[in-house]
Amino acid sequence: MTPWYFRLFYVPILNFAISFALFAAIKAKRMTSGGPSKPFMIVYMLMLIVFCVLMWFIPFKINLAFWIGISVIVFGQVVFALGYSAMREHPEKKKAVVDWGIYKVSRHSHHLAGIIADLGVIIMGWSLSSTLYPVLWVYFAFSIVVGHLSVLSEEKINIEKFGNEYKDYMKRVPRYFLIRGK
Repeated sequence: MTPWYFRLFYVPILNFAISFALFAAIKAKRMTSGGPSKPFMIVYMLMLIVFCVLMWFIPFKINLAFWIGISVIVFGQVVFALGYSAMREHPEKKKAVVDWGIYKVSRHSHHLAGIIADLGVIIMGWSLSSTLYPVLWVYFAFSIVVGHLSVLSEEKINIEKFGNEYKDYMKRVPRYFLIRGK
């Protein structure tokens, strides 16, 4: 039997904690309003719990997949940090809509960062012999769909809040890095 510390259940929790710590350390004050609605936040928390439960059954070994997964997670956390950095108070920037930093190339870098970090966790547990491993990929696809629905909801809220300034921003900047949205 695999010891608990060689199971991946705590890695999503660490990801969440690191992201929250980055948010607090970087002081992303502009990120305190808006965002996903309360129902989406509840769904996100439930999905995190489900992800951790699934990961309890996925052991990992310190091998190439482990190191690739760690690298992908670190990249995801860097994307989070870049987003939080852009959301700091910038007195010299009077715009309501943040369109600098990483938000010049992606309107929803925080969602993209979460997807990247989750992908890293799944890669860490790479195992073709595990019957549960394909379920992780189904979960991952489902989480992308739920995240996208949350983004669409968030965009509606931002259009109501910021009006034409946000609509112009939507025309200039892709939703997810290279993937253009409406």
